[in-house]
Amino acid sequence: MEKTERKLTGALRTIADYRETTLAIILMMMCVLLTLATDSFFTDGNLFNVLKQATLVAIIAVGQTFIITSGGIDLSVGQSMALSSIISAYSLKAGYPLVFCVLLGVMISVFVGFANGVLITKLKLPAFIITLGMTNIVKGVILILTEGNIVSISNETVIFIGQGNVGPIPAMVLIMLAIVILCTVLLNKSVFGNQVKSVGGNETAARLSGISCDKVRILVYVLTGILCGIAAIIVTGRVNGGNPNSAGTYDMDSIAAVIVGGTSLTGGSGTIIGTVLGALLMILIRNGLVLLRVNIYWQTVAVGMVIIVVCAIDAFTRSRKE
Repeated sequence: MEKTERKLTGALRTIADYRETTLAIILMMMCVLLTLATDSFFTDGNLFNVLKQATLVAIIAVGQTFIITSGGIDLSVGQSMALSSIISAYSLKAGYPLVFCVLLGVMISVFVGFANGVLITKLKLPAFIITLGMTNIVKGVILILTEGNIVSISNETVIFIGQGNVGPIPAMVLIMLAIVILCTVLLNKSVFGNQVKSVGGNETAARLSGISCDKVRILVYVLTGILCGIAAIIVTGRVNGGNPNSAGTYDMDSIAAVIVGGTSLTGGSGTIIGTVLGALLMILIRNGLVLLRVNIYWQTVAVGMVIIVVCAIDAFTRSRKE
């Protein structure tokens, strides 16, 4: 009997040690509670709406996961996505081929990421400072290009990417799933992924083992730029154009999703699946509060409290393990 109890206790501790498992359980419990508390939560329309809202956060947060795992941070992801969307919309409106417009938009966000990486590695300044400055530069460029006006498009393919379905599943959700699978393999099963973790965990040891830390740091910002460009195409189709205000709070939301998902803010370890679950948790909380008709200001307070509580629990768990 005692052996059985020990095995059960050990199994429960093992489950609790994995942030992804804990988040999945929390998500399921929240779904059950919201289903019981409201009539409109467990409906096809609302569930797909939650997935759509989480998709953009998740795609950007996947890139943020690589950056934070490497020991950095990026506050410019929202504005990078917005600028990419604006450039793509202008190109589409001018009548250029779709492929050219998409690639141009992605290359713009890649350039922003590349600039971040180069400035951080060459100037030896904190990533927080560089990306905060880049946020303001890109935001200024957006306002200069648009004067605050929306750039409307009518391209059916782009609109389908943002609004269409493949069967019952939104196209944007399928794109997100493909990105999650590829990036999970890249972070956990590739040489590059191991180098990212090494640089974030102990940069000195990484250098001594022959890893080019500057190159790795630049590449993670470039990768994030690619993902911001993909998110930009989706958001362009979703709102039928380039919106200078589309950056929203994606920078903070992506960081929150990464931290809530279990990636260490000090670098060295990261989880893509946890990041996606973290993004879903953030959106689910907001969706539930809206359905429960909670004041919008209190919604912001609630999300902030969840971030603090989850991170506090994580810090306590890590200290217990040590």
